[in-house]
Amino acid sequence: MPQFESRNKNGTDTSPTPQRIPENRAFNEHNSDDGVNGFVTVGASITTDDLKETATKYQQLIQGLPAAIYTCDANGYILSYNKAAVELWGREPEIGKDSWCGSFKIYTTDGTPMSLDECPMAIALKEAREINDIEIIVERPDGQKRNIMPYPKPFFNHAGKLIGAVNMLVDITDWKITEERNGHFAAIIQSSDDAIISKTLDGIVTSWNNSAERIFQYTAEEMIGSHITKIVPPDRLDEEAAILERLKKGERIDHFETKRISKDGKLIDISLSISPIKNSKGVIIGASKIARDISDQKKAELQIRENEERIRESEERLRLAVESAELGMWDLDLSTGLTTTSTQHRKILGYPKEEQWSKAGFMNIVHPADQAMVEQAFQNALETGNISYEARIIRPDNNQERWIRVNGTTMYDKKHNPVRMLGTVLDISDQKKAKEELEKMVLARTSELLTSNSALEKSNHELEQFAYIASHDLQEPLRKIQTFADIVKEHLHDSAMTEKYFNKIYSSAHRMSRLINDVLNYSRLTKNGEQFINSDLNKILKDVLSDFELLIEQKQAVINYTDLPTIKGIPLQLHQLMANLISNSLKFAEKQPVVNITAKQLTPKEVRQYPALHLDNEYIQLVFSDNGIGFEQQYAEQIFIIFQRLNNLKSYSGTGIGLALCKKIVDHHNGIITAQSEPGKGATFTIILPVYH
Repeated sequence: MPQFESRNKNGTDTSPTPQRIPENRAFNEHNSDDGVNGFVTVGASITTDDLKETATKYQQLIQGLPAAIYTCDANGYILSYNKAAVELWGREPEIGKDSWCGSFKIYTTDGTPMSLDECPMAIALKEAREINDIEIIVERPDGQKRNIMPYPKPFFNHAGKLIGAVNMLVDITDWKITEERNGHFAAIIQSSDDAIISKTLDGIVTSWNNSAERIFQYTAEEMIGSHITKIVPPDRLDEEAAILERLKKGERIDHFETKRISKDGKLIDISLSISPIKNSKGVIIGASKIARDISDQKKAELQIRENEERIRESEERLRLAVESAELGMWDLDLSTGLTTTSTQHRKILGYPKEEQWSKAGFMNIVHPADQAMVEQAFQNALETGNISYEARIIRPDNNQERWIRVNGTTMYDKKHNPVRMLGTVLDISDQKKAKEELEKMVLARTSELLTSNSALEKSNHELEQFAYIASHDLQEPLRKIQTFADIVKEHLHDSAMTEKYFNKIYSSAHRMSRLINDVLNYSRLTKNGEQFINSDLNKILKDVLSDFELLIEQKQAVINYTDLPTIKGIPLQLHQLMANLISNSLKFAEKQPVVNITAKQLTPKEVRQYPALHLDNEYIQLVFSDNGIGFEQQYAEQIFIIFQRLNNLKSYSGTGIGLALCKKIVDHHNGIITAQSEPGKGATFTIILPVYH
């Protein structure tokens, strides 16, 4: 709390003792331990009517505050309380009978019941000190429980004797809920079967989940703060450097199969999906990595290759293995182009038994997009001796598109001229489909994680802002109220000074109320369940102008606007957006305000100028321009940050939330808002919104 200081001619400190409040029957009529029932003043007399009027004003002030506040005498009996306290407690205590606190029941944060004489107010009175760091849980008679942070503060008379205390109760339940949700997100990460790791662009590990510990055998304590190359084999260190370079460029890496090394030196086959992590401004600050252990899959693939090698040892064993594996056999005579095939081969490719199969016939059913690749594989096989590829075919019997895998070997004569090509064909359509579904699931999970990371970062940022509010913006008017109340109590004989500081108290209380309302409006946007509907911007603008009709008339403002479109949006939020922009223009005008509002639909070329916009959507551009005082362009981003003010609070009222609310509304509608201005030349706000959602 600010303290006032004065000194006499000799330099002696004559300022009043801080935090000493004279006994006031209007505030503490039961506190008469020292036999004092009134006031002794010097140089003026105060009538009973004066005291009553002062008490009435003080009580009205306390009742008008949005925070829960109550007072007790030195013995702990409740003397006064406001409406906010009753709403918090869910009951009205009896003055002079109930003591310490008006709550139905009180608990510690671990749920242990707390007696009233152990509550923070009781401690403050018993120990004659302020309490600022004890969180409690209060229960209402209806069973509802709320997390509360109390701030009890003792009062003393001029002689330094304790005469009572005032307590402000701050409800932090919603903040606790948000904190719990963040914990749930962390639990999801920890319960994933895949190793989920995050790292900086320098490769330093910043998070390491339970599956990462299981797969690589390093604990989180061993890895967090270490370089990711701790699990990279020495012969693959260049991989990690290349990955980091691609991430810095904003590239995503999908299903990269490689090897990593565990704590005990074991090489592990893994599949990596890596995505860049961006902060709220779109700057890449790190990477999230999903690592899947595919050792079993690799063992299976190795087993298949070993089986294929053994198959080659004998035609009979090959035939039996092919039949059991549903493989189609083919034998191509390179001199004639004719092909001998098995029954399974005809079933897979869908041609009749009586048809003489040939390479040309096969090329006719290969998907046009794959024909060049298949022909190149055939030509390579003539030189290398091996052919292997996956391609799409269109079956001639039913026009179905199917995926096949072809493997084969080239046979040569004594002069090393290719004469035959033997091989197999396998229908892998079901495998392809399963793989695509798996990839979609991994992509979806990665997308969810990125979205959750972004939401968590945004939530943490908002928690920091709300912490700032509690420690500064909301505390500042309360400190002023307490300071001015002390001054009023010291100068009750001076009606002019009393009136002056009562006005200041009222102004501070009014500002605190506006701050709380603006903060609530700002926070509701993250919890709003309203649906996007067709919203006529013409009607919304007319409603806004109707709301400002009196102010527009008083300032003789001119509002010019063109025909506005209809878009999918939330009407109430769009109303708030226009109202805040027009209010801003009216507020910051030193002459007759002139506001111009225009709208147009962006062309696809114009949409491409904004990387954050989707090219497959239609967008409209709204422009609000005025002739106000303007601002330096370097502050064009700062003005959209909550509680950022560019102008003197005494000259231009406001809480610093209006434009931040506009930014949040536009973000909620997947749009963009920017500002252009020069000092003395007004400001122009450009909003781009999607037509459909």
